Amino acid sequence: MSETPIPTDVPKESPRTILFQFVVFPLGVVAIAVLIFFLFGKLATDEQGIPDYINAIRSGSSHERWQAAYQLSKSLKRGEARRYPNLEHDVATLYANSKSDDPRIRRYLGMVLGQLGDRRATPLLLDGLNDHDVDNRIYALTALGELRDPAAIPRIAKAATDDDKDVRATAYYTLGVIGDPSAVPVLANGLQDETPDVRWNAAIALARLGDRRALGTLREVLDRSRLNNVNGMRGDQKDDAMIVALSAYPKHAGKDAAPDLQLLAGVDHSLRASAAAQQPPTQIGNLP
Repeated sequence: MSETPIPTDVPKESPRTILFQFVVFPLGVVAIAVLIFFLFGKLATDEQGIPDYINAIRSGSSHERWQAAYQLSKSLKRGEARRYPNLEHDVATLYANSKSDDPRIRRYLGMVLGQLGDRRATPLLLDGLNDHDVDNRIYALTALGELRDPAAIPRIAKAATDDDKDVRATAYYTLGVIGDPSAVPVLANGLQDETPDVRWNAAIALARLGDRRALGTLREVLDRSRLNNVNGMRGDQKDDAMIVALSAYPKHAGKDAAPDLQLLAGVDHSLRASAAAQQPPTQIGNLP
């Protein structure tokens, strides 16, 4: 599926409310809960560029600094980074110095390091997995997923045992994105996780690597009654989870998938999920 950037200047939701949606497919941006952006004075984004954001992060007031970090992440999505060859070095330095800073600054800088795609940032982001702040660890993991550096796998595998379920889920997702077969044993262990959405993310990642052990858990995701028992999961997120599972399940189940797909196509109340069950797996990701 294609990445979907945040369409507004203000991050509206917390990572926890959208995390499952983020993890099962790469939306590319994890939003954090903040006070209404305009209460602090919106940066003049049409007049400022990357050097202004870097300078604001270095020396601005407290609210200007995290806003600048956020706007910097947006500017990369507009393709502005190629004009600044030293940007990775500048952002890496700011990230390394942000351990005791406002967590929002560190999260957005981690996002930028992932967007830049320079694997020299891998050690810094791996160090971010040691942060006490849970959301910082989640942002570092998602940035590592964008770098797709196999050298990060051992430390990400350790994150898959984190006490926080959202960190574990993101770690399994990230291992699936990197796509290295060395992660298969870790992903297989994730199928035993007691938390459903963690288990499901491990299964989706394992299926990406062609391992049929994911099938039983993928079938769980196709069972709406199970999804209905997940606290805080919205209806659209349930549909999204089912559609992601449908993109992998038929490929590995083969003819054995037919009864499940026929049942889902006929009885599920969601038009999106029902339509996905009737599509070839290669077309499911293109559904609206």
